[in-house]
Amino acid sequence: MKMNSQLAEESRYFSAVADSYDRLQPTLAGPSYSKGLDMIVQLIPFAKDDAFEFAELGCGTAEPALRVLRHFPYARGTCIDSEPDMLALAAGKLESHEGRARVQQADMVRFDIPVCDVVFSAKAIHHVSPADLPTVFARIVQALKPGGCLLLYDGMAVGPQWGAEIGGLSRRARDRHVRNAIAAGEATQEELDARWEFKRKMKDAGKDVEYRHTADDILTVMADAGFAETGIVWRMFADTILIGFTSGQKTPRS
Repeated sequence: MKMNSQLAEESRYFSAVADSYDRLQPTLAGPSYSKGLDMIVQLIPFAKDDAFEFAELGCGTAEPALRVLRHFPYARGTCIDSEPDMLALAAGKLESHEGRARVQQADMVRFDIPVCDVVFSAKAIHHVSPADLPTVFARIVQALKPGGCLLLYDGMAVGPQWGAEIGGLSRRARDRHVRNAIAAGEATQEELDARWEFKRKMKDAGKDVEYRHTADDILTVMADAGFAETGIVWRMFADTILIGFTSGQKTPRS
């Protein structure tokens, strides 16, 4: 998650909605969002009791990292994001894990990622321009230990462009997901409308730029950056998880 709140109106609004981010995001991001976060945990190539270091890029409120920490009791890591309001929420959520994770305010394109065994990112790479992708993946390869793993989760095109039938199926699934969330009391229509309107204003102001990367393009950049093995390991509608391994053999801490 990466949002620029330089404009006073945007800053005030973002502060007002920040506390509801975790509650509304599963509705706003669609029916596959929570499933994708669960898959990140399942795809991490360590046993539950292994000790390893991770970095989360574009962490937002660190919901993916929180799930990793809950599942892997000996994992430790760093959560990186450029948005201070989101990091404040992330820090509060991570407090219960006894200092096993820290937050770092930084631009993930330019920040030197700590040396680690696993890097993961959820719903953030679409904010990185195509020109900056080689830099990001080169930094990830540099940070990962031998046999290290990258898990990259975002919406992206795979294969032929969808036609009207598949596109309609995706929209109906999303609309049904929103209706069910409202009926269950997880969100109100007014809250969702306000968030969508805010996002529209951000885009119109040039403050929330998104890029439409394809999986093939990203996999090519990953290979060029030095990943020894890459692939698509999970997909639901447009939501996709890519994986990459550096060369060598991983060595979890004891």
